[in-house]
Amino acid sequence: MQLIKWASALVLLGALLGLAAPAAGQSRRQKIKNLPQYDERNWRYGFQLGIHRSRYNIRHDAFYAANGDSTTAIYPTWTPGFMVGLIVSKRLGSELWNLRFTPNVTFYERTIRYEFNNNIDRPRSSSFEQTTVEFPLLLKYKSVRRVNNRMYMLAGVTPAFSVGTRRQRLNDQALQVRNFNLEINYGFGFDLYFEMFKFAPEIRFSHGVPNLLMKNGNLFSNNLDRITTHRVALILNFE
Repeated sequence: MQLIKWASALVLLGALLGLAAPAAGQSRRQKIKNLPQYDERNWRYGFQLGIHRSRYNIRHDAFYAANGDSTTAIYPTWTPGFMVGLIVSKRLGSELWNLRFTPNVTFYERTIRYEFNNNIDRPRSSSFEQTTVEFPLLLKYKSVRRVNNRMYMLAGVTPAFSVGTRRQRLNDQALQVRNFNLEINYGFGFDLYFEMFKFAPEIRFSHGVPNLLMKNGNLFSNNLDRITTHRVALILNFE
């Protein structure tokens, strides 16, 4: 956990330095335009690294509202994670529009905590350590380029499949979630043009659409009606 916190701080520092570097470089080089033909390419490729904080969003069942058992509180917690991926970008007519496909592998650890009236000082939890393969398809709209930087917005959808999940799959007394998810994504970032590559720090928000809860009639699932995902990510794109 401490290592992830330090990594998050270093990535954020790198993003801030990346934003400042083009401005300093422009003054030294009298605003020389880097990669002047870059945005005329129909196809562009790259890779991305990212860190995120995610959690489950939950909706309680009527059974919980009616005090159906000894459960007194259920609450999800925010947890960190990271991702690595590739970038395939297609120009759509104008240089201001791009269609982006960014397949990646993302690592999550999501937790839901439970408290009971007979053991309230020691809450139990259901944790899911997941390795997920994701296939984001995003539409990107950019502002007009100003020397070596421009701002952009993007939005799209992400189908995702869990390929490795540490959980008690066959235990009827454990909370279980489905392996497939579909998220709506939106965010913003900055394209920063350097002499040899383009660097783009990006903030992205993701909201899961389907209900991931698998009802199996136990203490942990009876009190819940719906589970969806929510994530905030800092992504560093290199193209």
